[in-house]
Amino acid sequence: MSRVSRVLPHLTAEEIQEKIRTTDNHRKQQKWWIVYNALVAPRPAQEIALHTGTTLRTVHQVISDYNRMGVAAIEKPKTENRKRAYLSLEEERDLLAQLEPQAKKGELTTKIAIKQAFENKVGHQVHKTTIYRLIERHDWRKIKPRGRHPKAKPEEVENFKDSFPLVIEQLKMERPETEHRSVILMAADEGRFGRTGEVRGCWCPKGFRPTIHRQVVRQYIYAYAAVAPALGRMSCLLLPRVDQGMMNLFLQQVSQEFFDYFIILQVDQAAWHRAKNLVVPNNIRLLFQPPYSPEVMPVEHLWDEIREKYFSNRLFLSLDKVEDTLCQALKELDSQPERLRSMTYFPHLRITV
Repeated sequence: MSRVSRVLPHLTAEEIQEKIRTTDNHRKQQKWWIVYNALVAPRPAQEIALHTGTTLRTVHQVISDYNRMGVAAIEKPKTENRKRAYLSLEEERDLLAQLEPQAKKGELTTKIAIKQAFENKVGHQVHKTTIYRLIERHDWRKIKPRGRHPKAKPEEVENFKDSFPLVIEQLKMERPETEHRSVILMAADEGRFGRTGEVRGCWCPKGFRPTIHRQVVRQYIYAYAAVAPALGRMSCLLLPRVDQGMMNLFLQQVSQEFFDYFIILQVDQAAWHRAKNLVVPNNIRLLFQPPYSPEVMPVEHLWDEIREKYFSNRLFLSLDKVEDTLCQALKELDSQPERLRSMTYFPHLRITV
């Protein structure tokens, strides 16, 4: 015996009759006739198909959609020739536009919020693949946000970049009259490297997940680096700590290695950069960037490159191994001027001095 086809009472029989009378679309009218028959006289789908002049497959599909979605299963708007689309492309764009404020704050870490908003819009649950296709269709992507310190002030960063040429001119005018060396723009920073392992994604065959050794050992060494992006050159020094004394040693080395230049050196506002007893060589002038603004420090790119290419997924059994690896990385970067220039020649540094 065939199974009886029924529909849920989303609408009364009188409301469905009104839909049949008022619709000007023959296809919708047929669907409402199927729903009406399944509501007022439930019987096998084959009999409903015969009575309404449709196919058995159509009856099954209409009843399934109506039970799941209600009126929207039949009255949903035209969707740019996309079969079985829940929303038009314009409606999808409007939905995602409402979620943009959350997205720009980095709050949409999973698809759950998008799925919930979509389901609220269409009035029923959808499969997760519907959401995957939605976000791909509208060129959304999942990326890691840029970190920013809570005290950072973006307007100060923009002002720093905009006023950079003027500040450089002022520093040039403050040179002694006897100073005739060429001016060069440089940037300096310190990076901490140690034995604590850093796990990163890696390539491997399908069906296999590598296992690496990871440890937390608080032993560190500090790399001091000053880059001259326009020349593709840098000066480096490995020291045991960061303080005024170590900074004095580093500035002396930079001064000697670039003795033929008058150096304007961009640095952050770390305490050892602003120490009262800091000894700044005659051919160096310090230029302080805004606080909490690592995004304008070119040397940060060097640290990122070294950590990714030389320190990821590795186990260091001693601090000497860390030092050896760090020396290798810095030497390789120093031997490749074009690579160094491409990583550190920030737009605000590309001015004629």
